[in-house]
Amino acid sequence: MHEPPESSVELDPTSLRCLERTRSWVLNILVVVGLMIMASGLILRYVDWKLIVGDVEGWRRALYGGLIGVIAFSHLTRRIMGARDRLRPPETRAERFFKSHVGAAAVGGLAAALGLVYGLTIEPRFESVVIFWVAALVLGILALPKSIELEDFSEPMTPAGITEAR
Repeated sequence: MHEPPESSVELDPTSLRCLERTRSWVLNILVVVGLMIMASGLILRYVDWKLIVGDVEGWRRALYGGLIGVIAFSHLTRRIMGARDRLRPPETRAERFFKSHVGAAAVGGLAAALGLVYGLTIEPRFESVVIFWVAALVLGILALPKSIELEDFSEPMTPAGITEAR
């Protein structure tokens, strides 16, 4: 089954290759985040640790603050690094587009790790940790690139900006 077109404008082959490569990497990061969530759930289910004694409320605030920081940093990574003005030069467009989306997804994945830390140190219950897991998945989904982001540039992307292996 074919995916419906996202827009009416066709991308040049180089931009299309860049878009597909970036989507693939972001989806791979989402798979890793999913595996991290699964492992975190198993660890929290079978390990009964209480790593913090004393000021639990301070640590709770710090971890929630860290979650807000991860959300903000992921969003800013995608918005600033992938801004239209930064993507305008055709020779660096592919690299910047790729780094903005993959970087935002990777930063968003840190929310799942924070969830594991929260569960091991504060409260190992699903209701307490799920907000971290959902944030990691949502940030990864938001980092998936759309073809409209590569449309309407005056010059097409240069092939030198695309490399298959890094």
